[in-house]
Amino acid sequence: MSSGRLRTAGMFVEFGPVRAPEPQPSIFDSVADSELPDLAQVVGYLNSGHILIDVMDVADDPFDPGQQVLNGSTVLTDGDWLWRKDLAYYVRRHRVAVPEEFLILIRDRDYAVPPRSVPELTACSRQARDLMFWQS
Repeated sequence: MSSGRLRTAGMFVEFGPVRAPEPQPSIFDSVADSELPDLAQVVGYLNSGHILIDVMDVADDPFDPGQQVLNGSTVLTDGDWLWRKDLAYYVRRHRVAVPEEFLILIRDRDYAVPPRSVPELTACSRQARDLMFWQS
């Protein structure tokens, strides 16, 4: 597990504000030109993250408002990155790009989310809570 703050992925401005050091991009500006060659493995990794904040919600897909995404606001981690559960859906369905540094890490780990101890996940959970639940 990296020391310091967790990096974030899939925290798009269309899904509401978060308190992150980097500005939130628009999901519409985050579409890749082509599908990942290892799409199934990357999506599998994203779906296998450790759940930190489990949210029961339903949201419209901004690309296809007739399509709904369940529990997309759930926050997951691998101990180095935080992402929303719906990132896997958007990567698979709409070619939304995964940050290059995160993609390199996923591939270096051979698409397997590493196990994390309870104290590690507790620390990650605190960061996720601070990121997602703040007062302006």
